[in-house]
Amino acid sequence: MHSHGRRSLTFALGLAAITLAGCKKQPSTPQNETGAAAPAAAQFSVRGVEVGKQLGPDKRITNPTTTFGPKDTIYVSVTTEGAAPSKTISAKWSFQDGQVIKEATETVAPTGPAATEFHIAKASAWPVGKYKVEISVDGSPAGSKDFEVKK
Repeated sequence: MHSHGRRSLTFALGLAAITLAGCKKQPSTPQNETGAAAPAAAQFSVRGVEVGKQLGPDKRITNPTTTFGPKDTIYVSVTTEGAAPSKTISAKWSFQDGQVIKEATETVAPTGPAATEFHIAKASAWPVGKYKVEISVDGSPAGSKDFEVKK
């Protein structure tokens, strides 16, 4: 082989190697419609705990209050943000002496802002006094609200 042929072959092999290196697949980043990187889903968290006498269609308290009458149904709305494949939200209702009145659990799979509703009602009158509802997510405390039943 002539030196010219050898140089051509070396050049062709080098060009092929550079071309193949340029074709190497880079890790892809999800993009939105504008071509910019899509934001990562926000981590799940509890934004607030509210109690009241009435819920709206979005499961949020329409008029928050911490004072109830003996015959009222007492609602709690747990507002959250972020996404998660599965979260267990629990509510534990207790009377002033620590006596547990009710415990309830809801399993959710939120994809963004959401509200989860719990409530307690009693056929006879609630005893007058101080109460508390404690909220936990997957067994970890996530908030609480004190309220009172008055005559």
